[in-house]
Amino acid sequence: MMVVSNLYAKRGTFFLKNVSIEAKDGSTLMIMGPNGCGKTTLLECVAGLQEIDSGSIVIDGVDVTNLPPEKRRIGYVPEDYALFPNMTVQKNILMAFKKSRGMGLDDLRRIIRLLQIDDLMYRRVESLSSGQKQRVAIARALAIRPSVLLLDEPCSALDPPTREAFRRGMGDILKEVFREFDIPVLYATHDLLEATAIGDEIALMSNGRIEQVGPVSEVFENPRSRFVAEFLGFNVLDGKVLSASAMGASIDVGGVVLRAEGLGAFPEDVKDVVVVIKPQDVILSPTREPFELKWRSCQCNVLSGVVKHIHIEGSMVKADVEVGDVSLKSYVSSEYLEGFEIKPGCKVFVHIRASKVIVLPKA
Repeated sequence: MMVVSNLYAKRGTFFLKNVSIEAKDGSTLMIMGPNGCGKTTLLECVAGLQEIDSGSIVIDGVDVTNLPPEKRRIGYVPEDYALFPNMTVQKNILMAFKKSRGMGLDDLRRIIRLLQIDDLMYRRVESLSSGQKQRVAIARALAIRPSVLLLDEPCSALDPPTREAFRRGMGDILKEVFREFDIPVLYATHDLLEATAIGDEIALMSNGRIEQVGPVSEVFENPRSRFVAEFLGFNVLDGKVLSASAMGASIDVGGVVLRAEGLGAFPEDVKDVVVVIKPQDVILSPTREPFELKWRSCQCNVLSGVVKHIHIEGSMVKADVEVGDVSLKSYVSSEYLEGFEIKPGCKVFVHIRASKVIVLPKA
């Protein structure tokens, strides 16, 4: 297990501010956030490549805060992979393997098989594709049998088709490799699909701070701040509470009144709020009555809207819908919309269950 506590670090004019995270053995913690939020700086602090001002880094119960990089047993894959281009894949990996503690040749061969680079061993790195280089760099980082593995945007150099193939297949392979080693993995990325394909937990960063940490499903279901909700691509709207009780609240959002459930613990004196709704929870329908029978016993917001834009991505239809002066994003499966012609300009009914309307205090 790796524990980072109250970490402060300065890099030029940028600061990491009071960063605390835990990464469990056999678990992958995705470090997420926009460019410049501090993902790489955090990884370099853990690796010992970036000096820290205060705080501690503990790995397997050992405080490594003041140890040099070579004493920390960290496997690190930087964004550019840092492979030796004029050497073969085999030589790149063996250079790391010679520094390993307790790694046997059979273990190394298994890594090579799992990462599907058996047939690349005698090729020079400079002749490899970006996807092949990525797998070689991960194999080399694991060859030292690290106590922690760090990956900094390992998919950033991949072209779109290779990145998509990675999500479909390589994500599962990497999860198997990481769990077999039973070590903490810190994986920096800004790609949400990558995070859901590989991650067990997510730590979202903004401007050098941790905004929210938790299991992937929990963070996606319950964003705790406007920043987190916006980063995840949710509908984020300013609202004003009209009435509230233990059963829920009525909220004015740009002239549209929404009903939200489950606000029993919400402060009574709070009037200005932020309303968060996942695009997947904004359901489009040609009728006022919901398609789903199970919805008929729920509190449901039913709104009239007009479709402004449509974008089809595989089996997903992404639509922008205007409800009065409010614009909402809706993600609906193409199968659900079968037989329901939807195009820009057409009128629709928008169904949003009250239980899916998240309300946050306005900062």
